[in-house]
Amino acid sequence: MIGSLLFKLGMLFVAMGVSFWLVWHAQPPSPTTGAIDEKPAEVVPISPVPHEQTPKVETIGEKARTIQPDRRLLDLNRASAGELESLPGIGAVMAQRVIAFRESTGGFRTVEELREVKGIGPKKFDRLKSFVTVSTAKSKQVMEQRG
Repeated sequence: MIGSLLFKLGMLFVAMGVSFWLVWHAQPPSPTTGAIDEKPAEVVPISPVPHEQTPKVETIGEKARTIQPDRRLLDLNRASAGELESLPGIGAVMAQRVIAFRESTGGFRTVEELREVKGIGPKKFDRLKSFVTVSTAKSKQVMEQRG
């Protein structure tokens, strides 16, 4: 009889443990979990003046598009070390490597040649490729020099 009671209590504790575990894991992730690298959204202040009209959704959408700064592409054939260091994942040493590679080959013909610089692998290149370009006039000169 005591054995049966202990067995039933054990089963009760197991069932409660499983229930608590399921409830704990069913909680939605916190809203900041996936947004660690993102900049916080601009907060639109609430107007204290009651007669002021609330902005429409289209107006807010236009403001959201203009929040991103206007970014220009950095030309790999003309960029200084300081400009290269402003790129994500590029420090002083890597900027010097890019400049040394550029000087040793006579310049970049394509953005993909950046992968040939020591220390720039596939992941770093994927982060950089949207920030850089190669000027077409310089590219033509480089191609003529290389033959």
